[in-house]
Amino acid sequence: MVNFPAPRLFLLRLSLLLALAPFLLLTAFNQPFFDDFRNAYWARAYGIWGVQSWLYQTWTGRFPTTFLMTVLNPVCYGWLGGVKLVAAVLFVAQWASIAHCLRALLQTALRGACSWSTAIWLAGLILALFCNAAPVPFSFLYWFCGAVAYQIPLIGLLNFVALALRAGWGPAPKQWLSAGLACGPLVLALAGNELTLVQALPVLAALGHFLPHAARPKFWLWLTVGGIVTTVAVVAPGNWARATAMAPNDPLHAYRWLVLGPRTAYSLILFLVKPMISLSLLAAAIAGLWLGFRNSGAAGVARLERRQWWVVLLGFGVLNAIGFLLFRYLIVGPPLMRAQNEILLVMLISVAALGWLVAQQLPALATWGPFLHRYGGLFAVLLAGLFAVGHVPEAWRELCSSAALFDTQMQARFAALRAAHSVGQPVVVLPPLRVPYGRVLIPLRQFSRDIEFDIDLTPGCEGNINGVMERYFEVPDVCCRPTAPPLPVPK
Repeated sequence: MVNFPAPRLFLLRLSLLLALAPFLLLTAFNQPFFDDFRNAYWARAYGIWGVQSWLYQTWTGRFPTTFLMTVLNPVCYGWLGGVKLVAAVLFVAQWASIAHCLRALLQTALRGACSWSTAIWLAGLILALFCNAAPVPFSFLYWFCGAVAYQIPLIGLLNFVALALRAGWGPAPKQWLSAGLACGPLVLALAGNELTLVQALPVLAALGHFLPHAARPKFWLWLTVGGIVTTVAVVAPGNWARATAMAPNDPLHAYRWLVLGPRTAYSLILFLVKPMISLSLLAAAIAGLWLGFRNSGAAGVARLERRQWWVVLLGFGVLNAIGFLLFRYLIVGPPLMRAQNEILLVMLISVAALGWLVAQQLPALATWGPFLHRYGGLFAVLLAGLFAVGHVPEAWRELCSSAALFDTQMQARFAALRAAHSVGQPVVVLPPLRVPYGRVLIPLRQFSRDIEFDIDLTPGCEGNINGVMERYFEVPDVCCRPTAPPLPVPK
């Protein structure tokens, strides 16, 4: 058993809490954005149930997330502040889901030792590494529709894995209950987002290979439910319309499969060589190794055979490459920036799990345990250094300097738009956002050129966000001018 001294663990845990705190606290200043408003006025135009059919026919087969973006969208009901609560709840739910998945994996199928405390801290480390290195944290953490489209399906996949493991290797009296409960998260994973759908395929294949023979009926239940749900999602006319709209206007697009493999590998390599991503994956691997060595003396741990190792490594490779394959096939380009968020989080989770497995399963590596024990303090210091050069300091800076101003200015903007609608004012002229800094919660072009979305109004009277504000607040013309005076603060 390898344990870190208490001071080192305290330093590590303090670093994690300081890294996670600003991202969670920023949710208290969150505001709705673009598709949050669009889904709201579409629901108003077509009706809560009619909009489900309309979106299925014209844009997407993601019927679970479409339902959440409309029926459970607080913006649909005029509760614009509801996106703050949703972002905070999803942040905590993501943390809990990672811990649930890791603990189930280590305790059931592998019969290792993993307390809830250990699982929660390991999940916190993974989530902190993700928040610090995410390509575009805004579209994963704070944008309501982005969080619904990417976080909720991944939460579904993680909890499906945990429940499926308990259905296969957990206590016999609760196995069928776990199998039945797993069907709900499986629906979210398979139909909630195409990226999570393809990530679920190697997971299902691995379960099919490793599950005990007695659990086969449960596996067939998941395949049946998954097959029906996937078919309903994939055959949606809106999916094909969206795929056509996203495809490049190039006659060679039809022959993209000829170079699909090399292009996929190229995108994967470009992703992995980014310093923040590679260092974060290395930290996740070290954490997984440490946890594995820490429990290296546990009795009854299931040992993998050589053939099973090949299956694990193949599944690991497919799981982390299939997202790049999907986007190279659909758009002949790298994954969308907002999709790279989910790809990174899945990588961090799987790398940590593989690190634990390697340390636990390969006795020849046991000599590394004392090494990690001796230099654990250095790892904690380096981890704190990593958190000092990513999004963590940006989030703290934004929280301390801009978040409250952003919230106040957006509340004033919404109040002005409501007032204009109530009196029939034809044109509303609004000032741009004036904050000292913005990137994580408030991505603005004036502070960064490599952001995915600029959340402010477009200068002038044209622009996508201007149009969205016009339709949602039912104001004929919304303009943005730098010379406009600040809006009065609503009481």
